[in-house]
Amino acid sequence: MFSVKSERIPVIIVKIVAGILRTFAPSNIKTYNNMKKMMFFAVLVIVSMTAFAQVSKEEQELIDLSNQKWVWMAEKNADRLAELFLDNAQFVHMGGGWGKQQEVDIIRGGMIWYKHADIHSQEVKFTDKNVGTVYSNIHLTSEVGGHQVRFPFMVSEVYIRQPKGWGLLSLIFTKLAEPDPRFEPALTLGEGLRMPQFGLGTYQMSNEQAKASVLAALRMGYRHIDTAHAYQDERGVGEAVKESGIPRQDLWITSKLWPSEYGEGKTSEAIDKMLERLQTDYIDLLYVHQPMGDFVGAWKDMEKAVRAGKVRALGISNFDANDSVFNLIMEKAEIKPVVLQIECHPYAQRLDIRKKAAEYGLQVECWFPLGGAMSQGALLKDPVIVKIAERHHKSPAQVILRWHLQEGLSVIPGSRNPQHIMENARIFDFALSDADMQAIRSLNKEQRFFNMDYKQAEQFMLNWKIDD
Repeated sequence: MFSVKSERIPVIIVKIVAGILRTFAPSNIKTYNNMKKMMFFAVLVIVSMTAFAQVSKEEQELIDLSNQKWVWMAEKNADRLAELFLDNAQFVHMGGGWGKQQEVDIIRGGMIWYKHADIHSQEVKFTDKNVGTVYSNIHLTSEVGGHQVRFPFMVSEVYIRQPKGWGLLSLIFTKLAEPDPRFEPALTLGEGLRMPQFGLGTYQMSNEQAKASVLAALRMGYRHIDTAHAYQDERGVGEAVKESGIPRQDLWITSKLWPSEYGEGKTSEAIDKMLERLQTDYIDLLYVHQPMGDFVGAWKDMEKAVRAGKVRALGISNFDANDSVFNLIMEKAEIKPVVLQIECHPYAQRLDIRKKAAEYGLQVECWFPLGGAMSQGALLKDPVIVKIAERHHKSPAQVILRWHLQEGLSVIPGSRNPQHIMENARIFDFALSDADMQAIRSLNKEQRFFNMDYKQAEQFMLNWKIDD
């Protein structure tokens, strides 16, 4: 999604290897096959090294600035862009080329609205320490003359170091004939549905905060958004999705029903209200939020919603309280859940429930992946994680999130801070080594930060009525 090295290099390597094999192929077929296996094993090693090449501090600085520029363009923030553009800057579009003032006037007047850029790959080249070029492979959704268009581009941006920071000298759009695949890992669920492994959580946000955070995340390339009726921010999420202009089928939206909405007939009504709040015709993944009350009755209505096309897949959230609630839903469900959402992070790796989930074909998704507010930043300050982060030139949060991905877990960190939202997504340009992974695994002490016991939770959750 963000900050990855060129994806063309592995292709070039494969072509070179193929040429070598054709040129120097031995006459003995067995020898040839052995040679082919060895050569392609070498390719895999090289590709792996290439895919996870490190990005320097200077390169990251320009990548961050380039991505911030797309945010300003989406916001039509002509003033900030005018500060970024050098006076002699040049802009080359499909429709021609022009200078700084015309570009600023076009953005301010809305003649071209750069609504959002889906960034697939980025690479930085320095001519010298004061001149750097950012090459970005993107899908750009724009509104031109009142008409929305979406094209794949290779964008080159030349930046010149100034006394007060980098300034943009040129911005050139080159339209690509074919779009490149998105750099976004996805997990296969149940009937072949593909869920983005990484997403944005919206817990503890108001509608206004959720709208701003989700809109920022979508413009940065996020496609998986997690909300719930209990969060009371579904309307904000729905408004952000609508305003983003991103085709609905390109998004993965999940929400959750509260125990006060459980019960056959009652839950069907609650689902319809949820769809109205989210301003969507369907929900990609719908959870029962808590294993309290008549969740079996709720599940029957959820199955009806799947059959009616209102919901694509079903999940269970927090069904790790005890074996009885987990076993009951698995026994009673005709349409089986495909995702189990639980608290999970390096201090509480939840090995037993993850093993059980695997036995039932359930994908585990993690809330509080960074520990949440109740952890008081304990994970982010852990010396083992800090040391690994320093070695990779990453933040502790990025290392923790990367650990989740390499463990095969889905992860949905939440944030209201656009910089943190962007930083959290920059976990696809490096890989943790086996030693790193083992060091983080050794931190497990099954220490959860949300510690309300089942009886306390049941009493609280069954009595809490949520407003629409």
